[in-house]
Amino acid sequence: MPTPTQRADRNERLSALRRQMILDAAQRVFERDGLEKTTLRAIAKEAGCTTGAIYPWFGGKEILYGALLDESLQRLHAHLAAATAGGEAAMAARRAIQAFFGYYAERRTDFSLGLYLFQGLGPRGLGRDMDEQLNGRLRQCVDLVGVALGRTKAWPPETVLAEQMNVFTYLIGLLLLLHTHRLKSLGQRADVLLDHYCNALEQR
Repeated sequence: MPTPTQRADRNERLSALRRQMILDAAQRVFERDGLEKTTLRAIAKEAGCTTGAIYPWFGGKEILYGALLDESLQRLHAHLAAATAGGEAAMAARRAIQAFFGYYAERRTDFSLGLYLFQGLGPRGLGRDMDEQLNGRLRQCVDLVGVALGRTKAWPPETVLAEQMNVFTYLIGLLLLLHTHRLKSLGQRADVLLDHYCNALEQR
């Protein structure tokens, strides 16, 4: 017979599994329908549950969206940190830039989620606290790019701050062109353009 501790552990695992199933379903619906058009009913249908089953974890679609984006930005931060740890200083900026681009190039859904932040939209139901938390997560990621720039280039701190935003702006534009297939229609390749950008930055 299971002990109270074993039962509690089992219930906790089941709860975590149900929560993850709801998050996975929400991510698919958000990618398909966007934040504005998504409904809790559509998420519940995708997850194979009732809307009432969602509320113990998430008070609304905005909370779900925020949770997904928060997790995505945490993964991006870990990805950037791993890519820029150690290594030759002269290549640090290139590694950071390629890691940022590669993360979103391979994760269209994460990029779609991130457009909430990248497009500079207002909270739209996420609430000020969640909005500030998400933008804080994004700033941490952009700051890692700045740290890498500082290792590669002997720039003063104020220049690094400006340049890390220039890099970020370039990357988001390139990713948008990639995911909307505009690069292909223009006869361009993202890897070639990114390599050219990194070469130009290193030569400055």
